[in-house]
Amino acid sequence: MTPFHTEFTINRRGLLLGMSALATAASVVQSRTLAAATGQMHEPDSVLQFMLLSKLLVPHELDPFVGHKIYNALSETEEGFDNTVTALQGFIKKNAVVDVEHLMPALTDVALKNSALKIISAWYSGVVHGKSGDRVVAFEEALMFKVTNDVMTIPSYAKSAPNAWNATAVSLLNMPAF
Repeated sequence: MTPFHTEFTINRRGLLLGMSALATAASVVQSRTLAAATGQMHEPDSVLQFMLLSKLLVPHELDPFVGHKIYNALSETEEGFDNTVTALQGFIKKNAVVDVEHLMPALTDVALKNSALKIISAWYSGVVHGKSGDRVVAFEEALMFKVTNDVMTIPSYAKSAPNAWNATAVSLLNMPAF
């Protein structure tokens, strides 16, 4: 045995963890490359402005990853979406609007009002409706499930919730015992 020889052993768990980490890294690189090639990557400032507007329109804790996907989908379906976001923010600053309840009645521009409603709809439903069809951007993170999670579970084949295959199902109804 030479002094430079080292013994290398690997178990099944280490192999699986290494392979899954490699596959995850490859998919991230591939998705970023694809996004850059198709022009879907936007300046962080425009996404930040969209998230600030979304926070006023949807007063919940918003996931930035979902927000980026919603922004990309709306940018693809609406012509001049960045200009719409800027116009909505200008209206909000000019009229000192503090929440969505005061914004919607004050918006007289139908196009701006429809854009605001599209943003709200995308956050709650997890779907962006476009001319060429609907695009799902979120399921488990869609707000329509978040606001009712104390009384309802998200529709799934799992017994209690998505990604909870081993969890005990929560009883939704007290069944009579005979």
